[in-house]
Amino acid sequence: MKRCEEAVSPVIGVIMMVAITVILAAVVAAFAFGLGGNSDSKAPTVAVIAGNYPDTIGVPDIRIQHKGGDTLRSGDWKISIAPVGKPPVYQVSSADLNVGDQILTGNVTNLAGATYNVTNGAIFITAGDSPTTARLAFGQKYEVKLIVFPFKSMSLDTVVEVR
Repeated sequence: MKRCEEAVSPVIGVIMMVAITVILAAVVAAFAFGLGGNSDSKAPTVAVIAGNYPDTIGVPDIRIQHKGGDTLRSGDWKISIAPVGKPPVYQVSSADLNVGDQILTGNVTNLAGATYNVTNGAIFITAGDSPTTARLAFGQKYEVKLIVFPFKSMSLDTVVEVR
């Protein structure tokens, strides 16, 4: 009797090729859908506070301070200062916000077209007198919001009364 063992090798080869293809597809899909465990993709942890800034005598201002946590990178965070009851208008940052830094509003409520100037650890937001900007008013309440938008993380959402 003669045994025919020619078919065993091609069948095992096909099974191995299918298994390798399935494993390779799973690895590619895991990285494509963000399941690869990238440690840089977590939202920053920050402690940001906002309050009335009475040190500017006769001028209503709001001060936002970064009290602790991670640095907020330029272009990664947005800020809105709007009267209570009005929709927020976010301005994208143009400066890093490090621990100890502060933002002084520069007397604007709607920050569209605003510019950021960094001086001695303080970020001053200034804007010209255009229809998109308005001065803060004494006794008025303002919603102050700070969002880290790549992570859709709200880092500050508070109401400040200017006194």
